[in-house]
Amino acid sequence: MNEAKKEKLKQKLVKANLMDSNDTIIDCLQANYKENLLGKIKSGWKQGYIYFTQEKIVFVAIGSISIPYHKIRKLEKSTQFFLPLGMDVTYEDPDGKTILQKFSLQKRNDWIDFLAEKSGITVE
Repeated sequence: MNEAKKEKLKQKLVKANLMDSNDTIIDCLQANYKENLLGKIKSGWKQGYIYFTQEKIVFVAIGSISIPYHKIRKLEKSTQFFLPLGMDVTYEDPDGKTILQKFSLQKRNDWIDFLAEKSGITVE
């Protein structure tokens, strides 16, 4: 992704209060997010875009998720429909509640390594 496109995307994320103006987009790619509608009873995958910045993960679809790296507590590999594309991110929300978000994306191992480095945790 070229710098002009990154800057344009950054302005949109800043305007939506998903990113600070002094943060920088590292990369953006198409991804899926597992939305739990009724707990574990019913869930579905939403297609959107995941942004990796210097400070956080931002996922944008119909809704949005923003996870600062310093709040990540656990990273795991998982699957999406038997495909080895899943990345589970457990983090602490602003209220201190532990949240699990499931994403599906290409080059998951590379991104898990990146997140482990940024968050300072070890992946088992």
